[in-house]
Amino acid sequence: MISRIFFFFLAVFTISLYSEDKSDADSFFEREAPNYPSPDNLIGWIDSRQITTLNGEWSYIVDPMNNGLPESSFFGGFPKNKTQKTGMELIEYNFDTAAKIQIPGAWNAIDKKLFFYRGPVWLYKKFNYQPKKEAITHLYIEGSNFTTKIFINGSIIGEFEGGYVPFNFDISKHLKNGENILLVQTDNTLNQSSVPTQKTDWWPWGGIVGDVYIVETPKKFIQNAYLQLNPENFFEALFKLEMNQELSGQRIVLEIPELQFKDEFITNTVGFIRESIIIAPRLWSPTDPKLYKVIISSDQEIISDEIGFRSIKVEGQNIYLNNSEIQFKGIAMHSEPIGIPGPAFSKEHFQDLLLMAKDLNINFIRAAHYPYTRHLAKVADRLGLMLWEEVPVYWNIDWDNSETLNIAINQIKRLVQRDQNRASVVVWSVANETPLSSSRMKFLNTLLSEIEAIDSTRLTTAALLSGSEEQFKALVLVLALQGVKSQWVNPQEKAIFQFILDQANIPIDSELNFSISIDDPLGKSVDLISYNEYFGWYYVTFFTDQMMIPEGTLRKLMFEVLPNIKISSVFNKPIHISEFGAGAKYGNHSNKIWSEEYQARLYRHQLEMLSNNPQIKGISPWVFKDFRAMLRPLPGIQDFYNRKGLIDENGNKKAAFDVLADFYENKWNK
Repeated sequence: MISRIFFFFLAVFTISLYSEDKSDADSFFEREAPNYPSPDNLIGWIDSRQITTLNGEWSYIVDPMNNGLPESSFFGGFPKNKTQKTGMELIEYNFDTAAKIQIPGAWNAIDKKLFFYRGPVWLYKKFNYQPKKEAITHLYIEGSNFTTKIFINGSIIGEFEGGYVPFNFDISKHLKNGENILLVQTDNTLNQSSVPTQKTDWWPWGGIVGDVYIVETPKKFIQNAYLQLNPENFFEALFKLEMNQELSGQRIVLEIPELQFKDEFITNTVGFIRESIIIAPRLWSPTDPKLYKVIISSDQEIISDEIGFRSIKVEGQNIYLNNSEIQFKGIAMHSEPIGIPGPAFSKEHFQDLLLMAKDLNINFIRAAHYPYTRHLAKVADRLGLMLWEEVPVYWNIDWDNSETLNIAINQIKRLVQRDQNRASVVVWSVANETPLSSSRMKFLNTLLSEIEAIDSTRLTTAALLSGSEEQFKALVLVLALQGVKSQWVNPQEKAIFQFILDQANIPIDSELNFSISIDDPLGKSVDLISYNEYFGWYYVTFFTDQMMIPEGTLRKLMFEVLPNIKISSVFNKPIHISEFGAGAKYGNHSNKIWSEEYQARLYRHQLEMLSNNPQIKGISPWVFKDFRAMLRPLPGIQDFYNRKGLIDENGNKKAAFDVLADFYENKWNK
């Protein structure tokens, strides 16, 4: 009998392996993918919930062939987590003895062998837990790049695609009383249809890059709540709340003890509250970052947060904070800590970054080009720094792909839902340097509509590119005229410049100034016209071959014409220069490119130009700190860092740091 069973299964195995039916043969090596559920609606006010942290030491295994997934092949199935019992089982992986990593943390920052790796890595954590019958237990992950699949005790929990933003799953029915095994596959592969797309000028850090919590809530719980000041009435605030179910008649109490405010509200038929309340708060500002403790309670739970109340709006070409005109004295940054490899994720990381950035005399930070963890905005709330937060719709996204759009929608919604109560966040940005097309317009307007549906109290923007072929031809003529007039230009170069002017019928005694008018049609949809420009760094490289003039000559001429360049917009809105800058290696001193002196010189000319343009009401030079970038391989200078920082990766200040700090302190007080 046993022999017949053995030969039967052997025959089935052999037939499946050698079958002429391709589908049967393929099933041995690749199985049909199971269903991976999407995350639940985001839980807000996370820091006041009943949480158990899973941060700390995890194990990891690199899986470049994606072999560990249940659908991969006969050899796969890491979630089963087979272990030795008799010493005779064939097991080709072992998480208990695998390499270790601290979570949050990027595996390509910790393991040098994985520095350039893009692909799947498995992360493994054992934890003890005693489930409660009257509670829902959620797994909350603050951020994971870029595709994440989750398993608990061998069961599929779900999948999240997109990276950077938080997500959560109900895991109640999958937990055991005692030891549990959490297995997370993270894959930092990017492609044409991902968000961000496959080429980025920052490092594709892989792994779980934010806090990991077990969160307990009642069966009926407050999903999220919104409390923000009415920009038109500083004695009124809008209070919105949603339950996790369509529960009518739920009693909710809102309390702000310091303002002696306490009131009771009842949820409507779908479990929502939307009411205006009357309060008289001291307004949050960079000079007075006042926060109030806000408590919300139901019959089942109490949640709380510290919230500041302020107004941000634009009227015409001006920006108003609390009805007072303000300039954004800013700096752009990436989410990388000072002196530590990998992504920034903790309160301590952002405190170090923001405190040092304040030495620039700033009041504003552009947090580019993707969402950072929630700790950034919470630290900024306390330090009085206004924030621009952004999703990674960067360069040329797959605009016509509905899945790509869904990823971007998910990112912007989760970012806004997470940080909607942070006083520091004054700008939501939906894109950076995206090329013009009708598909792009439809895509970005969809994201702007998503923001409007959740939060209409902040400014919206996108960092735009501008400048047509005709405009850059005009810049060539301005440079040529300056070249003819400049005494230091040699005769051969003067002859070329003169030839260019003659061809365009420009007399040598002409007065030419270059101007650029930002006319991207997206400007009609956003509140703030933001523009990235690199006069004195990239632009001259566009012209040197066509003009047959050395790049060094053009750079010097660009510095001479920079102060008179005019930047405006066809839209009657304030302009924010969201990027400008130059690369410099800390400690490299000369009059040449890549030196601290060149970077400082460019800043002086750029800042003079920007202060002469009245429609410009904010700037955030690129960038605060040198950051990792695969596009930047130059040995001895870049070494896979973008070197446009005002400090290097270890916090050493370059000469341009003081140039910008002095400008903000003494010269830009319109």
